[in-house]
Amino acid sequence: MFRKQFKECQSWKKRGEPLDRLYFALESFASWGGKPLREEIALQILNRPERPIIKTHASPSFAYLGKDKPLWVEWLKQQGDIYYIIRDGRDVICSLHLFMQSYNPATRCPINEFMRQEVRGNSRVKQWAKHVEIWLNQSNARILRFEDIVHTPDQILSKISADLNLTPLYVEPLLPQRLKGLWHSRWMRVASRNSESTAILGCYRNQKVEKWREVFTESDRAFFHQEAGDLLIKLGYEDSEDWISS
Repeated sequence: MFRKQFKECQSWKKRGEPLDRLYFALESFASWGGKPLREEIALQILNRPERPIIKTHASPSFAYLGKDKPLWVEWLKQQGDIYYIIRDGRDVICSLHLFMQSYNPATRCPINEFMRQEVRGNSRVKQWAKHVEIWLNQSNARILRFEDIVHTPDQILSKISADLNLTPLYVEPLLPQRLKGLWHSRWMRVASRNSESTAILGCYRNQKVEKWREVFTESDRAFFHQEAGDLLIKLGYEDSEDWISS
């Protein structure tokens, strides 16, 4: 949305480059499953637009940069306009479940087992809640709701415009056109210099993202509420614990 609606954020990539060359993925500096991205490549990506976009799933410490890039950490904290996107954690768990199955065999299990798997000593549900709480406590982070972006993008654009003193282009439709599937994503990588959507498509054996209202048992609901129910209420996704048995 930033790239589509704000001229200052519009970038480009070479044909054949991955779609994430239209922004900088902070996780590229990590060494999971391959070589970390070289700093000169990162700088090339960041220098293409006037206001570059950096995407991350990191905590406010920007741990993906590691101890060897203190100047990057300082730059992000001092110069970055930070937006943190919150989303209903139940939808997050369902989406994450499908995405992780494509590369992590341990996650190829029922959703009730997946949500209870431990990550650094916490269930996946608790880990989500902790991540959100940490960011909510950051005074320099502006909070946006995923659901508001989807349902009232005009209002979100107005808010961002006021925050950053940028004028939206108001190109219709306001949100990026979705990629039609994996092959469409691959084609845009090969043929396009600019794709509206840079979504990472989670896909494993042609499955679709499950809907929590359909797959969560009452026991799953109780577990989720135990681990993160207070946060669901705090964020306005529920009013009370009544959703467990509704």
